[in-house]
Amino acid sequence: MKAILAAVDLSDASQQVLTFAETLAKALGAKLSLLHIIEPVASYAPLDGSMDLIETVPPPLLPEDIKPYEDRLAKLAEKISAHGVQTESHAVFGMAADEIVQQATDLGASLIILGSHGHGALYHLFAGSVVTGVLKRTEIPVTVVPIPKVHDREAASA
Repeated sequence: MKAILAAVDLSDASQQVLTFAETLAKALGAKLSLLHIIEPVASYAPLDGSMDLIETVPPPLLPEDIKPYEDRLAKLAEKISAHGVQTESHAVFGMAADEIVQQATDLGASLIILGSHGHGALYHLFAGSVVTGVLKRTEIPVTVVPIPKVHDREAASA
């Protein structure tokens, strides 16, 4: 295995994905690419009270909009590199599942690592699942790191 792509949302839960990815990359002698996707936000515009429009075309994203994410991701990559794992980072704008698959392909990744927050069926019905989207779009193996819900983590620390 030469390259691993780990997609992170930069939340506190990302640390579990990063720890797993670092450990695996180190054990396999693989290069680790960290990826963060900045997803477009749909805007809502009411029309004449009878129909509403959800605009899906995002406003243009400027380089300064992505820079804070790139900086945070670069700091995480530096910490992992300090432990002896060749690491790079990428922050991109787009739809999460599509971009993860595209970046994994472009980087020649042999494995994709994702975290799963374990949302319920109702959430997935309306919002979808990045993990499911990636699995449907790629032939690259995917490893999912389960992320416990907040109340599960709090109970464990008590």
